[in-house]
Amino acid sequence: MSFSIEHVTIRCRDIEASIDYYRRMFGAQVILRRNLADSKRIVFLRIGESMLELMYMGPASEPVDPREHYGVHHFGIKTDDFESVYRDLKGKGADFLGEPFEPTPGIRLAFLREPNGAVIELAQRDPKVFQEAMNKGTVNW
Repeated sequence: MSFSIEHVTIRCRDIEASIDYYRRMFGAQVILRRNLADSKRIVFLRIGESMLELMYMGPASEPVDPREHYGVHHFGIKTDDFESVYRDLKGKGADFLGEPFEPTPGIRLAFLREPNGAVIELAQRDPKVFQEAMNKGTVNW
């Protein structure tokens, strides 16, 4: 048996605004729209080789900061040109939660919040640096 993560789902306040956000920020493409009963809707987006599911299910409670509670903390989007993508997202008004940082040379990270409160990690990892870390099994960076 083999497994892989197929998609991540975000519950949206405004699904069309969320689609627009992911299109503008990450070049997402709508690959499927589902209309459900009671005006509920689901839209699947393709970002690179991954899938993101957006759901509109009607009113909901406002999200808590996922960085301060158990459960899903964030999801990551990788890039091979961190500096350009960071500048581009910043120019488009992305809500970054701090400055980019390097936990170790060869790995660049930054966190941003999308319109529904989900946290996204923007990441670029030098494959050689990450492979060396995996070979060690545990690192202190």
